[in-house]
Amino acid sequence: MYLTLKQKLLEVPEGTAQQIQMLYGYDERKMNEAVDILEEWLKKQNHFLKKDFPRIYLETNIIGSKGSIERTKSKLDKLFALRTVLRKFYEFNDIRNEFKNLFSCSYILAMPKLTKENNRLFVLKVIGNEFFDKVPYLDYYKIMIAYVEYFRMYDYSDGYRVVIDYRDINIMNIIARLNLVESGYGARLKGIHIISTSKAVENLLRIITPLFNPKLVARFRVHGTLESLHEVISQDMLPKELGGTGRSLKEIQDDWIDLLSSKETSEFFREINKAQVNEAYRMDDLKNEEMGLPGTFRTLSVD
Repeated sequence: MYLTLKQKLLEVPEGTAQQIQMLYGYDERKMNEAVDILEEWLKKQNHFLKKDFPRIYLETNIIGSKGSIERTKSKLDKLFALRTVLRKFYEFNDIRNEFKNLFSCSYILAMPKLTKENNRLFVLKVIGNEFFDKVPYLDYYKIMIAYVEYFRMYDYSDGYRVVIDYRDINIMNIIARLNLVESGYGARLKGIHIISTSKAVENLLRIITPLFNPKLVARFRVHGTLESLHEVISQDMLPKELGGTGRSLKEIQDDWIDLLSSKETSEFFREINKAQVNEAYRMDDLKNEEMGLPGTFRTLSVD
């Protein structure tokens, strides 16, 4: 099945969907059958408050679960439960104004082109240390969730690769203010590239790596120079500020703010946020004591 995504900021070349599907043993027919199975399963979940979803939303969730229908079921169940108990993370009413301070002192955006591995490249850059005085960490988590929610509907990629530029800040501020209790939103991370000349970055990694599984920890890489970054990520994928040939971070972020603040996107957020659960209607045999929440979550993994 060919999927044409016409969003300005998410370029998906023709044939990309087929390439990614083939990685997980799918073609158009098998993918349609898999989505059919998910749709039937959703109808039978008495505890789900929303059971109807666009087929492309279900398809990208299957791809995000490496083609496993059972893992997709578990991920959706967990996601809907999280929306219910952590509502503050999923409420997007006015992104332009709600995240005004965040956007004024940092860049958080997806680059338009996919990498050669069909990963979506995400760039985070903090502009000066005033970030830590202006922006609560909740805003950072929320905007990342907004992006991933949007990607699940309108993008087609095989995971994410993140570049974090810490060159303009005192990295010790991050260590001092890390909130290890709040949690974000699961996504398949193929690599995390940190740009910093500070030796304190090693202390930061020692603090955050216990929060991730060993497979993801192995994907962290620190770059002391842009040249080091260019050895693993092509310059035509990167913005000007990172020595790339793409547009500036400000230009790209301004477009993202317009897109995420649009009437169409706001309507999508409102509709998808209805996907919550009523635990009173969940079947007793689905309870998971390990997670502390009911649901079939035991098989979840970062990748």
